[in-house]
Amino acid sequence: SSGINAEYGIRQNLTDATTKCAMDGILSKKWQRECLENIGFSEECISIWSYNVANSRSECFWTCLLSKVRNEPYNKPDGILNHCLQCDEDKSGPNFKYFSGRTRRNRGIPSAIHRPDSQVYFMEHCYWYGDL
Repeated sequence: SSGINAEYGIRQNLTDATTKCAMDGILSKKWQRECLENIGFSEECISIWSYNVANSRSECFWTCLLSKVRNEPYNKPDGILNHCLQCDEDKSGPNFKYFSGRTRRNRGIPSAIHRPDSQVYFMEHCYWYGDL
């Protein structure tokens, strides 16, 4: 997909970066867009991430604000997602997965958010840096 780039595969933690973009978006959609561009997202990825942010803000704002104030880790001690991430997963996740096509989980790329093995596709990644 044109929206997948090396930065997406290298970063272990897109959650902090995209959360910052979402916070920028409260003040200015332009700042949110610029923030997502600075992560390295393509136009297509910016579009789906922007929708995800808007939907999660609408559906999960108070839940996420409370999680932020409490400084909750991404995962609770038993491994399940914190309330904010679970709300995002439930309310925005299905649409995001459908339109983004490929996610870190279905590409087997590790993330700062722990996921059960049953949700992660394990694959070997080989990168070609030579001429074709």
